Amino acid sequence: MLPLRPSGHEDAVRVAIQWLEQRHRKGWDNATRDLLALLLPAPEKRRQSTLDEDGAEALGINANEWLLARGDMFVKGGMRSINAHLLGSDGPYLSPAQQRWIAQLSERPLRLYRVTDVRLDEGLTLVDALDTAADPLVVHERSGTRSAQPGMLMGARVMLTDGQWQLSGAVYPFAKLREAATLARVQAALDAGLHPENTLALAEMEIARAWLAQWFEPLPLPDMRDAGTGDALLLVTDHYRVHDAAALHLALAAQADVTGDATQGWHRDEAAEGGGMRSRVAINPGQQPDRIELFARTQRLADEGRAWFGALAGQAVQYLTREVVDPRGAMATHARGKAPSQARRAAPELPPEVMAELMAQALQRAYAHWADEPVPVLGNQTPRQAMATPAGLERVKGLLREYEAGEAEMARRDGRAPASYQFLWESLGLTR
Repeated sequence: MLPLRPSGHEDAVRVAIQWLEQRHRKGWDNATRDLLALLLPAPEKRRQSTLDEDGAEALGINANEWLLARGDMFVKGGMRSINAHLLGSDGPYLSPAQQRWIAQLSERPLRLYRVTDVRLDEGLTLVDALDTAADPLVVHERSGTRSAQPGMLMGARVMLTDGQWQLSGAVYPFAKLREAATLARVQAALDAGLHPENTLALAEMEIARAWLAQWFEPLPLPDMRDAGTGDALLLVTDHYRVHDAAALHLALAAQADVTGDATQGWHRDEAAEGGGMRSRVAINPGQQPDRIELFARTQRLADEGRAWFGALAGQAVQYLTREVVDPRGAMATHARGKAPSQARRAAPELPPEVMAELMAQALQRAYAHWADEPVPVLGNQTPRQAMATPAGLERVKGLLREYEAGEAEMARRDGRAPASYQFLWESLGLTR
């Protein structure tokens, strides 16, 4: 009696691997060894760090699927595609749906995707991280929804089954600080000018190598630059004592390029690409009634802003001190798991409701012109411009969800309610 054949694609990978281990143990083992030699760094680097249990398990899953999709092994006197051998007349007993699943492993490329939406126990929305014109994919996926977050970059193979997109099983997630280097490596492979098949193979190999490098290479620090000026990002705050608030408010109100008020703070604006406006310097109320702060994103903007403000305000204010935060240094400290600075630990703790209100005010100031400012991850389009296409619209929504997820995590750590980004959704006329 013939064995019962399953109607779906389930167990296709398990059946294929089991058959290869039983019928072609030596060829399968050699193929696995050769693949790991290509993917893993040199032995001297591997000695500096090791894969944890989760990493080892993920490597096994991803390596097995890679071999089923792209691998070759020695069969009957010659090298042969593993995928073609599985689907040939000498291959394992597979249902039509299982055969189609194995075939798709070879047909569907491993690509980089950005998660823009997560529906718990239901699915994900993905956009191609390098092809900004590609339509979003609504992927039916349960297990991955418990670890994925909006904004996450991952390598994946997306399969089509019964009219629905599904992840193949192998997933290559990337840490935030790894994203820029990974995107650059894969884009360079795509631009190498090779034969299309070789280009695909090289791009997929770069995704896998970059994913594995996360365990063995030090965490990179990004080259953080201001989108408007191109200067290195440096968070600069100049503190002033206010001697004559009325005179200062009148002076600011008389400036054609300044918007705002004494309650929410002011912005000195300039024209940005695409017809929008960008803040050069923010003038914010200080932590005490007679204080005011000037915030700028770069050293040059801070120096220009201080000179401009000094000439404008005159005797109405007195300069006190400058506070400078290098975001790269802050990221490095966080990545090494260092404790907060002594000054921060000594700062008085604020009630959660006060912290939430301060954060909400800070977000309103920081994102006052966001809808009309160029955003690098949107291809240097403004959010309003990017919304003109379905792919761009989903990317904008994904970016907003990423902001909200990050704020929710910060609020959880701070023990406060998360500040709302609803004002950004409304500024673009978007619904959730």
